[in-house]
Amino acid sequence: MKNWLKILKFTLKQAVKGKKFIASTVLIGIVILIVAAGSNILISGALNKEIQVSDLQDVYIVNETDLTIDTDSFIKKHQKDYPLLKITDLEGVSAKDAASDPSIYAQNSSYSIVLEIKEDEESCNLTVYIPEESNMGSGDSDDFAEDFVEAVHNAKIASTNISEDELNMAISDIKITKVLAEESEEAKDNTLLAYLAPMGVMMLLYLLVIFYGQSIGQIISMEKTSKLMEYILTLTGPTGLIFGKVTAIFCEAVTQLLVWLVCGLGGVAIGSVISSKLIGGNGTNLIALFVEMLPEGGVSNNFIVLIILTLIALLAAFLFYCFVSALFASFAATAEELAQTNGLSIMTMMVGFLVSIYVPLFTDNSKIGLMIIRIIPFTSAFVLPGDVVCARISLIEFIIYFALLLFFTIMLAVLTGRVYKNRLFKRGTKGIFAEILSTITGKVSTKDSDEDALTTSSENGKALTVTDYEKIDKAKKSYTVVGFALLALILGANALGTLVGNVIANLMAANSNRDLMSVYSDTSFLVINNCVAMYLVACPLCALVMKFTNDSVVKVKGHITKNQYLRSIFMMFPIDIGLSKLSEFLASALSGGEAENAVATNFLTGDNILAMIMVSVFAPVFEELIFRKLIIDRTRRYGELVAILYSAVAFGIFHCNIYQLFYAFALGLILGYVYVRTGNVILTIIMHMVVNSSSSVLYPLNPTVYEYFIYAMLVLGIGSIIYTLIKRDITFEKTKDSVAFKDLSGVAFRNSGTILFTLAGIMIMLYSLFVPVLMK
Repeated sequence: MKNWLKILKFTLKQAVKGKKFIASTVLIGIVILIVAAGSNILISGALNKEIQVSDLQDVYIVNETDLTIDTDSFIKKHQKDYPLLKITDLEGVSAKDAASDPSIYAQNSSYSIVLEIKEDEESCNLTVYIPEESNMGSGDSDDFAEDFVEAVHNAKIASTNISEDELNMAISDIKITKVLAEESEEAKDNTLLAYLAPMGVMMLLYLLVIFYGQSIGQIISMEKTSKLMEYILTLTGPTGLIFGKVTAIFCEAVTQLLVWLVCGLGGVAIGSVISSKLIGGNGTNLIALFVEMLPEGGVSNNFIVLIILTLIALLAAFLFYCFVSALFASFAATAEELAQTNGLSIMTMMVGFLVSIYVPLFTDNSKIGLMIIRIIPFTSAFVLPGDVVCARISLIEFIIYFALLLFFTIMLAVLTGRVYKNRLFKRGTKGIFAEILSTITGKVSTKDSDEDALTTSSENGKALTVTDYEKIDKAKKSYTVVGFALLALILGANALGTLVGNVIANLMAANSNRDLMSVYSDTSFLVINNCVAMYLVACPLCALVMKFTNDSVVKVKGHITKNQYLRSIFMMFPIDIGLSKLSEFLASALSGGEAENAVATNFLTGDNILAMIMVSVFAPVFEELIFRKLIIDRTRRYGELVAILYSAVAFGIFHCNIYQLFYAFALGLILGYVYVRTGNVILTIIMHMVVNSSSSVLYPLNPTVYEYFIYAMLVLGIGSIIYTLIKRDITFEKTKDSVAFKDLSGVAFRNSGTILFTLAGIMIMLYSLFVPVLMK
């Protein structure tokens, strides 16, 4: 470990002086500042006309009743709403005459009103007179009158010699509340903060590890074969090298986080100043709202202490997963090997992330389950920062769990150094877990992975050459990374999407004073939640993981005739309709006729404009970019047919419901073939839009026109299918790095990433099919 500080300083200096570091820090900081300022303004209510301060300065009251109105108490209570308000009682003059006499309100003619109070046999009436010279609108005047009703109401109560509390008690409704005794101790966990804070911290850590894990992998793996490595090893050993480099990236991340934190606080301060100008301090801000929501009995009720402890826990968790990334990266020496090891580190992190979410959910926050995930470092890294924020642990418990996480981090750093030392001058990633286990136990494996690679044979029994093996190995790495990217896509859309959806639902419910169940059944909420989860969370995450394929990307250039393109569009309709009927039949058979097509019910019925835009525009664009461009660009070089099949199968599984599985697969074949032949994703986006728009836009707006349109498309589509079968003008080209179909199909569909993606998709599909039926 000697001289590891020199390695840290050298690596950190190289990292922070680059244009990429400065640009990303500044740009993200600006975005955070703007978002924090905007969020603070929205939360303060500065843009909500209902709680903006009024310019009203003088109110002249003509009281023609016997009521004694306490105007001083009214002014004090509504100081935030009317900061300049002064109320004056007028006698000996009618309200109408007072409003017409400029001498009464000459000094403040622009911000004055006259209020008349009268009583008759049935009620007490308030009439507002707005002087001709006044700038007060009818809305502001009505708002004041509605607020002043309370003061008149209190005066009427006082006139009866009955206290307001006694009267309210007499006329109040009787409410019945049921409380389960076993839930009383966990009531604080049901608060919005207790639910949202851990999720927010987990997502932040998740994004940090993904963003900086790639940097860690690059600096550890790429310098193995460089001449600089020889000089570095003269300064320190492999363990010191690993520790210095990982802590350098950690310090880089901390620097950026501190800058972004300052930008966030600055945004809150700017938002507070702006909202103060607009509503005179009437409202709240992000920090005040957070402090109000802090539960009692946790690590600390002091906001500053709580933030510091949360940051300490978050940084310790981040450091642990930095060494996890470094451990897997120690096996890589090339870009393709790094892609595979990055995929394994992401899988490890994702498992820890999901376990930390679902164990408390499935065990109903049992103490044993929570204790286990707080001890295991892979889950403790995710739950510990959230536990600090939502007061689920005491200070003593925090210290114990933090010390355990720090201990495991140090042990992992030592293990990473040993693995790096063993792999320093070796190449290849075969047997990663076996070598990690042998490093822990001290046993040395006698198998040579390079020799095993040269003697591998294909499935058909024919011996493979070194060149064939290299192609298959590259194909496997590419398909593995693509599989993990797709796994990240559906988990991001479903697991993270559920968390994001809960946040959005709570915000919408609070903003519109509705219960959560009504929000969850609202089509607009479903659309917004789907767009945020899929297009802002899942798709960027998938694209980021796809980058790990590195030099496997091959852009396609080609063309098809107009006749072929039109036939492809027409063929999609009969295939879509026919396989949709098959899916409905299977779903009905499996569920005993109880299953419902939630997609059609929520998004393809009614005239919700947001649903139309999502289905007809957003879905085609993002899905084509993912399933045609990103996937086929990375897999076509090994074989066009398998690339199309893979993208089509993935497209069907991605929808995670049996109603879309078969026709999505079939349409994926057509769209994949068009993309392979043209390399133009715009053409496939147009095809996708045509199909989606017919059901999401044309059908809701005019079912009759849609019916005739479908009849025409069925005729043209069936004719196109017959013509294509006769002409047989579907062709595939042999690519430079093509692999035999048998070998490539096994590599594509039997790698760890694709298998995990398929299993996850099937589980979600079964859940969406049977759980709603069982809950009926």
